Amino acid sequence: MACPGLRRQNSGLKNNPAFPSLCRVPAPAWVLAVGLSLPIRGAEVPSAEVPSRAGMFSLYVENDSIVGTDRNYTSGVKLGWSSPDLSRFSDTMASRPFRPVLEILPVINEPSYQKNLLLALGQNIYTPNDTKATAPIPNDRPYAGWLYAGVGVVWKNAHVRNSVVFDLGVVGPWSFAKESQRITHDILNTDHPEGWDNQLHNEFGFVGTYERTWRWPHPANRAGLGWELLPHAGVALGNVATFANLGGELRAGWNLPDDFGTAAIGPSAVTSTPVDEDPGSARTGSGLGIHLFARADGRVVGHNIFIDGNTFGNSPSVGHKVLVADLSVGIALNYWNTQLAVAVVDRTREFDGQEANQVFGTVSLNLSY
Repeated sequence: MACPGLRRQNSGLKNNPAFPSLCRVPAPAWVLAVGLSLPIRGAEVPSAEVPSRAGMFSLYVENDSIVGTDRNYTSGVKLGWSSPDLSRFSDTMASRPFRPVLEILPVINEPSYQKNLLLALGQNIYTPNDTKATAPIPNDRPYAGWLYAGVGVVWKNAHVRNSVVFDLGVVGPWSFAKESQRITHDILNTDHPEGWDNQLHNEFGFVGTYERTWRWPHPANRAGLGWELLPHAGVALGNVATFANLGGELRAGWNLPDDFGTAAIGPSAVTSTPVDEDPGSARTGSGLGIHLFARADGRVVGHNIFIDGNTFGNSPSVGHKVLVADLSVGIALNYWNTQLAVAVVDRTREFDGQEANQVFGTVSLNLSY
């Protein structure tokens, strides 16, 4: 990733030898209070002396306690990694286990696209509205957990990003949702939910997703005040979730990041993959950027295991809503190679008998290095 001050004459790939590489020296910065370490500007050095970038880490945390509730989708945590921009997926050692598949898939190996390999690990927790009852509750969603690992690919250019993600995991006691929630409640000194003996039983789960995001009007110079619209469309298929989705994000602010927006945790949500690897983009003498965003996502739902119950055998269940939508508003802060976003999400009713919309908070951190 180039340091501030480098003025590229086009948006070519990082590996283009026409561009020199710069380095940054890590130093504590304003986010030290939340335990982060951010880089400062450094001096130019020959590209041969700078090791290849290792990629980008992301951390997503979602919880309804942020807005003072404890029901339905109550917690989500997702840790992700994306490779640096690649000319070929074989350019990263992390792709070795997946190369036989990556090399035969159509479209993703098109040479005109920048490419990223994605890896993720996450856990979601779901509870009914009444967490005091010890017996199954009619007309309320069952207790459920989802522990999963994900692998995916991104191929993108300055105007569009495509992503394919496969999540594999387990629903039920093996997800350790009960234990995770109890630890969290102990830390917060709150009562434990009493009905985890009625959770969905163990079942291996799978969901594969494809999503495409566009950027418009995509200004060539992203410094200063600006705005951008990012429509998206996708589809998911699996025994965990099956749906089609459509939506978009509108953002406006100072020094917009050169990426594809901020999404809540979901099967198709991916680590930030900025164009040319630099979330800071070209700016006017400052690594700082800030913007407001509003995001909408509508889904036509065919199946949701956390509401419909286990695929095989008897389990608690309740009928799902076919049409579900999320509306989120938030603020994002960029500082050189780091992006921190905070948002509140309002999700419409997901199942028959649900008393009200679900509201939860989300915090995401993306750090390139």
